[in-house]
Amino acid sequence: MTGICAVLEHTGATLHEHSSELLSELVDISRRQPTPAAVCAVLLVSHREELPDISLLPKLGIHHLYILEHPLLAHYSTEGYVNALAWFIQQRTPMLVATSATPYGRDWTPRLAAQLRLPFVPNCLNLDLHSDGLFALRSIYEGRAYIQTRTALHERTALATLVPGVRGVPAKIQQDFASTSTLEITRFVPELQQRNEQERIRRISVQAPSPEEVGLDAAERIVAGGRGVGREGFTAIAAFARLLDAAVGATRVATDLGWVEHARQIGTTGKIVHPRLYIACGISGAAQHTSGMSEAQTVIAINPDRSAPIFALADLGLLGDANQILPLAAKLLEQS
Repeated sequence: MTGICAVLEHTGATLHEHSSELLSELVDISRRQPTPAAVCAVLLVSHREELPDISLLPKLGIHHLYILEHPLLAHYSTEGYVNALAWFIQQRTPMLVATSATPYGRDWTPRLAAQLRLPFVPNCLNLDLHSDGLFALRSIYEGRAYIQTRTALHERTALATLVPGVRGVPAKIQQDFASTSTLEITRFVPELQQRNEQERIRRISVQAPSPEEVGLDAAERIVAGGRGVGREGFTAIAAFARLLDAAVGATRVATDLGWVEHARQIGTTGKIVHPRLYIACGISGAAQHTSGMSEAQTVIAINPDRSAPIFALADLGLLGDANQILPLAAKLLEQS
């Protein structure tokens, strides 16, 4: 068994924004092996589909790209991905196949593991391979505690999903890779059966959920409100969140007053979130709330009180009323 594979997602000509984070994690795992293992990327596409921009791969030290081509892979489907990747694993037998814990990644990985009876570890914060075991750091109790697990592999391919946004995008692409690495591309046509007469799932369209429906656990962007915005302020927050494809969050006070449902509460007695962007509107920054969002990558605070504790956590602070600032920011976004 050789090699570590990253299954990358893409939309049109663009790789998923967490691709570099996933690849960097796997490259680090490879370097820690007694004999460094080659890290490859895997893309699933339809026939004649234009490839996304893959210029990032050699810059991260990726030397090999496997492309699985089939008409059934024109759009994501659970059955298509599971069968294509099962075929690939049986052909190549890599040590580890990992992907980001996106909605798609969380969908196909457990089913693939069940189909091939392979060890699988979901929602990892980091990974390591050692002595025929897969070590993983995972969070439990909604991020309030962490555990280190070891999964025995018994010389089988391991499957894992990595929580996006934990490691972050590499601050600097290693230019020495870019000058010395060449990317070898291998195309495969996996053996997939056309079973239109037994089709159980049919793709009709893709529709983004409203901000009120986006789960806080999976949200990469969150716009949250507190007592300072008032009941009416959550209307502006929801409208602004819709522009950003973000989720709506709230403090305990806002949920206790009935302005927002309790499922939207962030904090010690609510959800623990890890978004890439967190916009706090009218939130003072009490410890009960900040304990639930302190691991956000970028925090923007909007508050009229210059002494509000939330500003100590903010990467960018705006002194003012969020009910006035959000409509102005929305106009700027619509004009851009």
